[in-house]
Amino acid sequence: MTQPPDESPTQRQPASPPTWVGSASVPSDGSRRRRQWEDTLDLPVQPHTLDLPARVDYVPVPPPGYGKPPPGYRPGPIPPPWQFQKRRRRKWPWVLLIMFLLCAGCCGGSYAWARPWWVQYPASVNVDAGVAGLTKVNDAASRKTAEQLQTSLTSDHLDESGFTVAYQDTTDGRAKILVFGVTRFITDPARDLDASLRKLGTKIQVQNVREVDPGLLGGEQRCAASRLDGRAATVCGWADHGVIAIAVFAGKSVEAASTSMQSIRAAIVTRG
Repeated sequence: MTQPPDESPTQRQPASPPTWVGSASVPSDGSRRRRQWEDTLDLPVQPHTLDLPARVDYVPVPPPGYGKPPPGYRPGPIPPPWQFQKRRRRKWPWVLLIMFLLCAGCCGGSYAWARPWWVQYPASVNVDAGVAGLTKVNDAASRKTAEQLQTSLTSDHLDESGFTVAYQDTTDGRAKILVFGVTRFITDPARDLDASLRKLGTKIQVQNVREVDPGLLGGEQRCAASRLDGRAATVCGWADHGVIAIAVFAGKSVEAASTSMQSIRAAIVTRG
């Protein structure tokens, strides 16, 4: 039995119509070669679209009666035009004025409080200085009495220097004046002076202590009735931030002793 001769692929007849492979058709020559890139270049391109719903904008619907005045509402009277154009008052000038007054009061108060401190301290005493109407005497008994009375000067601070001096009135030889004191830094002149007069009362008679005018030098000054060597006398004392001293005036009244005390203080005290 003889076999039919082989037929070439080109001579074979397709058994069925051309078929589609993917997106490209089978070649018309009936070959089964693999699909190439060039076979798809002539294919139509169909755009892809998404079926999205149409855009819907939300429009809020106000409730019924919105924007209408309530029942019974009546508009008030319209103010006159000049009230709309009223100029606002400026507050900053008043603020600056108040701040200036506060600063001035603070600085002025501080100056008034601190001024006596640097004016009255430090101070020194010159017992050899001359005093109008008085003569300095070198009486040993008077000097000893003054030194004994000087121990009545009390203070919480350390003394810088002490002094004693005796004077005699040029018009009355029997009127003697004993002056004793110390220089130091004194924080409270009134307190120290009152304490010294109370302590002096344990040594000699001191009654009816009262305040008197301290004069131009300021500070504190007290005078009281006393007795010295069996005679009526007056005790006067002064104190400031730099000096505290007490004087015993034999045979003088409180008014005369106070005036003489101011003269002695102004003559022998030097500040600064």
